[in-house]
Amino acid sequence: MINITLKQKEIAYGNKSLYLDIYENGKHKKEFLSLYLLPEIDEQTRDRNRKTLEKAWQIRAERILHPESIPAKGHEPVRVDDDGNDMKVTDWIGCCISDMESSGAYSVSIIKLTRYLLSLVSEFLKVHRRQGITMHSFNGQWFKLFFQWLKDDYVPGKYVRISSRPLSPSSLHGIQQRLMAIFNKAVRSGIITANPFYKLDKCDIFPKPTPSAGTYLTPDELKLFMSSVEKSPGVADAQRAFGFACLTGLRISDIYALKWSDIYHDGDRHWLTIVQKKTKKLNVVPICPTALSWLPPKRDSDLVFSLPARPNVDTSLKRIAKKVGITKNIHFHVARHTFATLVQTAIGDIETTKALLGHTNISSTAIYADVAMDDKIKAVENTAAAFPKP
Repeated sequence: MINITLKQKEIAYGNKSLYLDIYENGKHKKEFLSLYLLPEIDEQTRDRNRKTLEKAWQIRAERILHPESIPAKGHEPVRVDDDGNDMKVTDWIGCCISDMESSGAYSVSIIKLTRYLLSLVSEFLKVHRRQGITMHSFNGQWFKLFFQWLKDDYVPGKYVRISSRPLSPSSLHGIQQRLMAIFNKAVRSGIITANPFYKLDKCDIFPKPTPSAGTYLTPDELKLFMSSVEKSPGVADAQRAFGFACLTGLRISDIYALKWSDIYHDGDRHWLTIVQKKTKKLNVVPICPTALSWLPPKRDSDLVFSLPARPNVDTSLKRIAKKVGITKNIHFHVARHTFATLVQTAIGDIETTKALLGHTNISSTAIYADVAMDDKIKAVENTAAAFPKP
């Protein structure tokens, strides 16, 4: 016996997402239809909502008559053919965010980036006084204007009071790819017939940035950084966590979650075993004596480190770097770059470096081999300088 009910879910900006609540053999399942009801502000939206509901009821009837048509994953984009099915760009992005949160198939970082995209698009449209622009009207020219605004005019809020610092090439490319994915979903859902992005010239889009190892500390710089005596408990905790991460390669998300029960020892050997927050994969990393010495004293909690929010941690690290005379742009992820560079330089085995970092793709690790090669070239050049040409 199968029971299927058409239901509505409140989402962003007063919109409602339609889904089927399917009950079969004692189990509930939801099928989100990629169909949305808009606030009925005029006769046009009321007519559009009526047609959307008709489509939803048709799908429900189809599922009852043919249960085998129910998608296994609980979500299948539904193509809507009526001409009135046009949504504001910001409404559509909000609907996509709600669907992503409901499906459970998207990472927190992707959802966060999509929310950031929504804020950017909203600000851009406000500047151009076109907050109500629809998906059909947002053509290739609007794509180009948005990308140009991101590159030349937009200044991230956190830098406004410090200096005018534009978005990095990797950030620009990431935002572009999210917008492209949002419009691809609109095509699959029948909101629009084609994605305007694919009609842009190569010169109008942001190219994928060349991977780099990023900022890292040399062994001498790391020693200098850790030698700073910090009286503030919060700053000292951030310093210890950073130093420990420099010698273990842990991301800050894993540092926050690290427990004393994750650390094991067998005689003089110590190691930690964690399930990485980002990749959800198990990783085992040896802990050297220096890293052990940088661990904080045990507290009542099983958590190893007691750190404030990420921005406060980075502020503490920058304060220490400035104090000891390190001019590099220090933030917590520099620790991971430092660990990777130290390991690759020491052993020259990219597979081992990949395993220690917990990378799933060796291409992510290959950038550190280039750094190690730079050091080797410098070493050879220094050696050659000792033997001047006759």
